[in-house]
Amino acid sequence: MNAPNYFKLGIFVIVGTCILTVLIIIFGAGKLFQKRVMIETYFEESVQGLEIGSPIKFRGVHIGKVESIKMAANVYKTETRLIMVRSSLLAEKFPRSIEEFLEAELINEINKGLRIRLSFQGITGTAYLEMDYLDPLQNPVLQINWLPKDPYFPSASSVITRLSDAVSNIMRRLQDINIVGITQQFENTLNSMHQILETSQFKNATHEATLLLSEIRQTNQTLQTLLKNESFGLILEDVQKMMASASRIAENSEKPVQQLLTNLSHTAKKIKQTSEKLSSFSKDLPESSIQFKRMLRRLDSLLFLQQDDIEKTVDNIRRITENLKELTENAKKYPSQFLFGAPPTPSLPGR
Repeated sequence: MNAPNYFKLGIFVIVGTCILTVLIIIFGAGKLFQKRVMIETYFEESVQGLEIGSPIKFRGVHIGKVESIKMAANVYKTETRLIMVRSSLLAEKFPRSIEEFLEAELINEINKGLRIRLSFQGITGTAYLEMDYLDPLQNPVLQINWLPKDPYFPSASSVITRLSDAVSNIMRRLQDINIVGITQQFENTLNSMHQILETSQFKNATHEATLLLSEIRQTNQTLQTLLKNESFGLILEDVQKMMASASRIAENSEKPVQQLLTNLSHTAKKIKQTSEKLSSFSKDLPESSIQFKRMLRRLDSLLFLQQDDIEKTVDNIRRITENLKELTENAKKYPSQFLFGAPPTPSLPGR
């Protein structure tokens, strides 16, 4: 039996080990020399299912992994019960320098709603961290009373936590509902309705409703008979003709009505002008009345001064009218005397 060749065996082991080392370096050097940046986030809820090495994703894109999960009180001087999760982000996953992003734009992005929350692959799958933009009003920034060593990303409640809280609120409100009282009220309502149905008034109302339905049915049959009648069709034709005539009358009266409206418009303008003239005349009335009063005063003073002469003139006019009256009466009685004068004195015979 040949003795084993330990030299060849050792050479084979050494060569195999070197090849394995080279393969590990080739396929793992990229990950070993990847540039990573550490960040911190804190959770008020349970992080059950999250483990070291769990991925952190931005809208489904893998951008880093979880490095450590600890109580914040074990790292910082605080009495809070927050869970601190430190993660590493791959610099190559960002379009530009991640350090520049964290220093210059992180606060603005947080104000826009950038949050990290716990998500699950399926309902009972493994947990991972998801980074996304949420409503900043519904997801306020969790305040801390210490200075983090690494950039701080606020957290938001997970979907499962919100769902469980909503279910708890619903169950709590269901417990507050007085189901027994509602059932009792419903039963009382049914009893009241049963009593109402058993009363004679409801029966009378039911009978009257039946009669009303029968009358409606008869009316419907009458209408159908009327519609089937030929005379009704003639009436409809006459109504159509009448409507056509009314339409023609309206069309023919449209122009006169428009002319009337135009004339009324001109009349209104003239009335407006006349009212303006009257208003201007009414403004001049006070001055005219003053002048008229002055003329009356002058006439009064003139009459007072010539009162004697006026009385004599009036007396003479009265005498003249009396003489004219006497003269006209004599002319009526003796017209020859008015024309030829008085007759000569009569002569006696013998003289």
